[in-house]
Amino acid sequence: MSLNLPLNSAIIPQLVRIKQKKMKPYEITYIITPSLTLEEAIDVHEGIKKEIQENKGTLGSEQNPIRKTLAYPINKNNEGYLASVDFVTDEESIKKIEEKARKEKNFLRYIVVGKRLSKKSEEERPKRRKTLKPEKAKLKEIDDKIDEIL
Repeated sequence: MSLNLPLNSAIIPQLVRIKQKKMKPYEITYIITPSLTLEEAIDVHEGIKKEIQENKGTLGSEQNPIRKTLAYPINKNNEGYLASVDFVTDEESIKKIEEKARKEKNFLRYIVVGKRLSKKSEEERPKRRKTLKPEKAKLKEIDDKIDEIL
């Protein structure tokens, strides 16, 4: 079984228990307000990681906060710190993590996305039937048919 995300060695033991505990992989991505310094943004990022671990989650890959220019203003801010964390947790704990993200006053936006465990192999996928395209009739053949009818 493989995840669609880069894994570190800490997450591998949890993969064995995923089916037993109905644990699923998730990703949280968020934009932190630009009024904070980089160190303060990293502290907010560490707080989210701590919340995930407190709620039976196992961390995967992460992207530390990076200052980015936004495509459009959010709450009159044209910049923000973009960060994300991949993790595995059960369905009950994800609600607590989302509640923490919703209450975080330094977030401009956030999204939590569930990820797929693995893609089906080629053998498991149903084979597609090739559709036959109708042949185009030639103009001369059409004229000959019309002449026969008339």
